[in-house]
Amino acid sequence: MIISHRHRYVFLKTKKTAGSSVEIALSRSCGPDDVITQLPRPDEELRRQAGGLGRQNNSAPPLTVSLHEHSGARRCRRGVGRETFEGYYRFAIERNPWDAVVSLYYWVNRRTGSYSFEEFLERPEVANLAAQNHAIWHIDGRVAVDRVVRYESLEHDLTEVWQHLGLPGSPDLPRAKSGIRPGRVPYRDLYDAGGRQRVGELFAPMIDELGYSF
Repeated sequence: MIISHRHRYVFLKTKKTAGSSVEIALSRSCGPDDVITQLPRPDEELRRQAGGLGRQNNSAPPLTVSLHEHSGARRCRRGVGRETFEGYYRFAIERNPWDAVVSLYYWVNRRTGSYSFEEFLERPEVANLAAQNHAIWHIDGRVAVDRVVRYESLEHDLTEVWQHLGLPGSPDLPRAKSGIRPGRVPYRDLYDAGGRQRVGELFAPMIDELGYSF
């Protein structure tokens, strides 16, 4: 998460949507008063190499409540105050949920390979991803951002955000958390009819809002 007072925006970081890479790119143009949450150690090293600012100003005080990298819109609004939150340009990233679940599967299985994909779909991590990402950019079930950037058109959409905010340079994203998914396996190859239906049901609110399909 980043709250930039310098450029008057809030970036709400969803899971499995290249959020760390985007946060690293954004942090290159942040100022000393901006709120930047901490990334995992390898990503913090990428951020340092990219010339971005690291974690700062995300604790209480100076905020009303502390914020972390995946804090949702409600907590963010509480942390900086309604006037600031609603007065800034707010954006988040979303991804086709069937693809996001495959990405999560390889991330969770990266060390032990404990689960088959069919087994994984029944685990709480999948339902948690649906609920947590939805809560990150909604408050009381209502959209709390000005724009939802599509992972599938990330470069194009972020370039438009950069231009809208007047940020210097271009997104120029690093590859944080890359190399986990072998050979970019097409997500459709992993699903049977039951798995496709389960993900569709878990992510139904987001699918309805953004028009994703299998």
